[in-house]
Amino acid sequence: MKASQATKTFKRWALLLLAVCACLLVFASFTEVLARVGGGQGYGGGGSKGGGDGEGIAYLIYLIVRFLIWLTIEYPAVGIPLDIIVILGVILYFVRRKKTEKEWSSAAPSIVPPAREMQSAQRQEDIQKEFGRLRRFDPNFSEIIFTDFCYALYGRAHHERAGGRLDELSPYISQEARNSLLRLNPPKLLEVRGIIVGAMQVVGAREVEVEGKTFVNIAVEFEANYTEFVAKNGNQKREESYYVRERWVLERKRDVLTPAPSQSVALHCPRCGAALQKDTTGACAFCGARIENGEFQWFVRSIDLLSREARGPLLTGNAPEVGTDAPTIVQRGFKEARAAFEQQNPNFQWGEFMERARLIFNELQAAWSTLDWERARPHETDNIFQMHRYWIEAYKRQGLRNALDDCRILSMQPAKITGDAFYNSITLRIGAEGYDYTVDSAGKVVAGSKRNKRRWTEYWTFIRNRNANPLHSRTDLSCPNCGAPLKVNVTGICEFCGGKVTSGEFDWVLSKIEQDESYTG
Repeated sequence: MKASQATKTFKRWALLLLAVCACLLVFASFTEVLARVGGGQGYGGGGSKGGGDGEGIAYLIYLIVRFLIWLTIEYPAVGIPLDIIVILGVILYFVRRKKTEKEWSSAAPSIVPPAREMQSAQRQEDIQKEFGRLRRFDPNFSEIIFTDFCYALYGRAHHERAGGRLDELSPYISQEARNSLLRLNPPKLLEVRGIIVGAMQVVGAREVEVEGKTFVNIAVEFEANYTEFVAKNGNQKREESYYVRERWVLERKRDVLTPAPSQSVALHCPRCGAALQKDTTGACAFCGARIENGEFQWFVRSIDLLSREARGPLLTGNAPEVGTDAPTIVQRGFKEARAAFEQQNPNFQWGEFMERARLIFNELQAAWSTLDWERARPHETDNIFQMHRYWIEAYKRQGLRNALDDCRILSMQPAKITGDAFYNSITLRIGAEGYDYTVDSAGKVVAGSKRNKRRWTEYWTFIRNRNANPLHSRTDLSCPNCGAPLKVNVTGICEFCGGKVTSGEFDWVLSKIEQDESYTG
């Protein structure tokens, strides 16, 4: 009798444990993931494995509810207390979730402390002041051109560190900085390719005096991915992908005039403009200059490796929205900047610009969801296109596709307007919503949800050449230069007129996408 009673007690507690575990499984499976074209998948492959198909979750909930009803009728002494535990657990879950969402919807103090936000904003303001001083000596200085130059040099440097070719870049990179890169090389390194800069941020700018001359130092931090190929036995190769963070410090003489955009990223002799060829003494083979600083062009003084991890992109990472309901960060003096911009551009129409931004947004979402990233080529600058293509190829390699169904814009708010000698730029904070989920090759949902819409906001920056012609923006899929159907090659050049559509020379193109939690204005 005692044994039978013990058996019944054991079964009751076993059922209780099983039910509690099942309920916890349900709570854990509510988590959604984020990918989409603007980011969120975590460039470095961060995040934990996320939820699954919402339909499967619904069926699991049905089974658990059915089990609880049966348990309450057959074993009320166990079922009723368990019902109370489950109800309290559900209430507690949603209370905590609401509290967490409230924290995310503000300045997210649990992730980015207010003091850190203020320091970041102050740092960016100090950098902009330094850039303003630089423009007094170099009126052509352009952050857009500087960024393009850094992207090009970064990619070239990592590519050339394989095969002993890095010394060719000595007019742009110091011996110390080249040595820092060479220390990354494993034995028998054959090639470095797939070099994609996911993010680049200016983190410091200051003037320094060197031997009676004034130089400007700019520190930038890169987040990047690349793949190294190393020789093995015979003709075999071993490949390893890395996520890295690096800090580069560049210098240049203060009063050097920035060249036009078409010449800024061409890595030729900074003094004479000839091809990068050196004589036996290490000087330019054409003009004889031996360049060891930023006398003529931006020169990398040092490179510091901040982190390097062997990992590729993880495409089902858990990345909750941060700051979606926070106030828009509007540049200081925005009204004055807007008035000056409109006065300088009397033919500019905000409605027309918004329609073009909407066109670009929709085309990018469609291209992303179908893995047809060439569709997005006419609408992005070279750098951001390469970054997005990296993610598209990563999805393809893993047999995945991130879909954005029923995606629509909810709001578009101008946040920043800047201009330099060559470009105008406008930053919009775009709010949108849609079904965001990832499917495998069999069509099974492996992340996200087909049932629950996700709402987000991002800061999108568009650029256009100051002398762009025609005066009005295109709001259809036609070449902004010749009006022919929009068809460009891999370099962004129109196949009909030969114009570089993606440079912003003719119309607004997307230059940058920034998340709420990282945007500082």
